[in-house]
Amino acid sequence: MRTCTPPLFAKLTAVVNAHRQSIVYPRFPGTPEPSAVVVDAHKSGYGPRVLLNSLLVASTLALPPTSTSVRGRQNTVLAEPLDSRIWSVAANARMGILLSSGAAFVQPPLGFGFGLDLRYHALPLGPMRFGFEFQAGHTRFPSRASFTGVDPSSGQVGTVTRWAILAHTDLTFGPSFQIPAGPVFIQVGGGGGLAVSQFRRPTGPDPRTDQQVVGYEPTLRADASIAIPIVRNQGLSLGVNYHKIWSNQRVVSDLQAPADATPDSAVFDMHLDIHLAYQVWFF
Repeated sequence: MRTCTPPLFAKLTAVVNAHRQSIVYPRFPGTPEPSAVVVDAHKSGYGPRVLLNSLLVASTLALPPTSTSVRGRQNTVLAEPLDSRIWSVAANARMGILLSSGAAFVQPPLGFGFGLDLRYHALPLGPMRFGFEFQAGHTRFPSRASFTGVDPSSGQVGTVTRWAILAHTDLTFGPSFQIPAGPVFIQVGGGGGLAVSQFRRPTGPDPRTDQQVVGYEPTLRADASIAIPIVRNQGLSLGVNYHKIWSNQRVVSDLQAPADATPDSAVFDMHLDIHLAYQVWFF
């Protein structure tokens, strides 16, 4: 006796078979390739098999967006509970932007540098982890100037190109917050420490007449970044650091001022660092 398949279940069977043949199922290394199961309502019955396939399709489509990154790319740090102890190290390249009075001495007010970040998060605090971070880096802001006169190296009259340099080396330590947000981490922190700063501005072709200032000053830093684990708990982060330096060092801003003019401008002040980093997590 031949069974008759109701049209509604026949359509559901066709939809389930089409889904199963088009879906790539996540699997761990070493497990066999899953084979497609085709439902034949005339041979095996439409009831239990259709229900099972429907549940499989629904569970696959409901997988969280980070499951592929955790399993396929082995970014196990994304699946760690909030009370896990997680270390991270990042080496970054910086693009500096001078703010406040420092921008009056270097044009354009742009620079470059590098940095190293070490973070440790261990304490769950709501939807985030609390910990500490240490940052060290160096940023240089060069500016070219040309003067007409006698070149000290050659003794000939002509145009001499000199470079003004404003440089900051920062060492800071302070609190840090790590916020898991799906496949990425949002990192926010701050700290205080020491800034070793140097400013050198040529006033003519002779280096012996240059303005020079060196300072060892307290500094405050605030930072925010987005970190993206890519494979095996290694990835990239993009962020920005804000630096504020408290300095009593002053220089004469006008190069045409008399030699006994009173210094009137603070050259060590505020700047931003936009950084791109290679970051590694371990626990």
